[in-house]
Amino acid sequence: MNREKQVMILHKKGYNCAQAFLSCYQDTLDIDEKKLFKMVEGLGRGIAGLEEICCIPVLMAMLTSYLETSDGSLDHPQSKLKSYACGKCLAMDFKEQIGAIHCHRILEINQERKRDCSEVLRQGVAILDECLK
Repeated sequence: MNREKQVMILHKKGYNCAQAFLSCYQDTLDIDEKKLFKMVEGLGRGIAGLEEICCIPVLMAMLTSYLETSDGSLDHPQSKLKSYACGKCLAMDFKEQIGAIHCHRILEINQERKRDCSEVLRQGVAILDECLK
């Protein structure tokens, strides 16, 4: 099953946005799905239900840093600017396609467009997968 379908199924199953999104990338990480599920539970609904920054751009930046841009050097880290630039690009792509980056505004847009966050998640996965190609 592709990630775009998987994220929508997991969200409709009851996973919050962070859990659904990160679980789709479990195969690329060195951690099992249950640990991922527990680790990001508090990020749902705009970081702990505050409806502030959407967790999807946060997780996109985290995954891209882990999988692509970070040098992992604990003694002399040199890759921060590359990770910031990539994360910023992903966040801006997300904002352009979704119409907002803050959860409360995304929820308003969803209501106007008669959609739910499953579609937002699907678009987030598409953005990240394009970047990771």
